[in-house]
Amino acid sequence: MPMTDPICHAIIVRQAARRPAVRTQVPAADPPKRFLSGNRAFTLVEMIVVTALISIMLVVAIPRLDVGLFSDGGDETARWIIANVRQLKTKAIVDQKVYLLNVSPDVRRLWVTEAGMADDDADTAREEGYLLPRGVTIDHVAFSQTDRYTSGTIPISFYPRGYSDKAVIRIRDNDGERLAFFIEPFLPGASLVRGSEGW
Repeated sequence: MPMTDPICHAIIVRQAARRPAVRTQVPAADPPKRFLSGNRAFTLVEMIVVTALISIMLVVAIPRLDVGLFSDGGDETARWIIANVRQLKTKAIVDQKVYLLNVSPDVRRLWVTEAGMADDDADTAREEGYLLPRGVTIDHVAFSQTDRYTSGTIPISFYPRGYSDKAVIRIRDNDGERLAFFIEPFLPGASLVRGSEGW
């Protein structure tokens, strides 16, 4: 007669639970064979997705390359003039000095000096000044309708009381585009007018 003692029954159940179950292994199915055995290849969908992503990146990047690498220099010159006019108006007030923006159509250069600066320092400032990019030329600087200068060093003054000379710097770029920079006495910066309107 089998033992029906509950304690023995519990011990037998515990021991049975501790034994590892015997598992039968089912052989795995062979992976599907590819047409190119041993070589990995991209699917048509992967190739289409990659081509589409590259196309989108080129559409976004090419206009920026056109502006950055193949620029004619007119935009670079515009940024320099506008930034320096604004800075000179502020600096003249803060330092309580007269500053000059010197424009030279002959050497295609712009530079900043102080009024009364020593000749050696002025020459150094001229040599370290902004040289216009290739193809960009200064046509003239005008202080009025009749007062125009096309050669020499033309100074535009910025005064400690916050105003400047009224002047227009007119330049041309590689493509023949005309740029006019209007410096108004009591406005904080220079305004840019493109095309024949500023001439």
